[in-house]
Amino acid sequence: MKGLLLLLLFAPTVALADDYGGAAGRNSRGEIIHIEGNSADTIYVQKSKTDHQWKEQHELRVECPVFSDRLLSCLPGRKSPLSGVTYEVTTSRKYRPCNVDPYYDKSAGQVYICIKGCDNPRAPKIFHVFPWEC
Repeated sequence: MKGLLLLLLFAPTVALADDYGGAAGRNSRGEIIHIEGNSADTIYVQKSKTDHQWKEQHELRVECPVFSDRLLSCLPGRKSPLSGVTYEVTTSRKYRPCNVDPYYDKSAGQVYICIKGCDNPRAPKIFHVFPWEC
């Protein structure tokens, strides 16, 4: 009985981790960097807005071991375009991802803002997070 109770207590945490809708940002070279996967587990590099092919793929947890609800920090000297960059996770009133039919939710959206290593030309200055239920 105690085991079942503990399982139920931890179930919401696991469910939240599986509800990541992804994020994307454009770098100064025109590449679009995506963070995707059920638990934000992969970094994909798209060549451009018109060319939807993936150019590169990297494991997020290997490249960026610090990823919490407040911070995304990536190791320097890595192959990922996010190498050496740190982002602060915040909300932006300018970004309202669910303000489309049929949702009309005008809540501020979540963004990752570059706060360190922003001179890396392959790293987007901002990532827009896509809510799971929008």
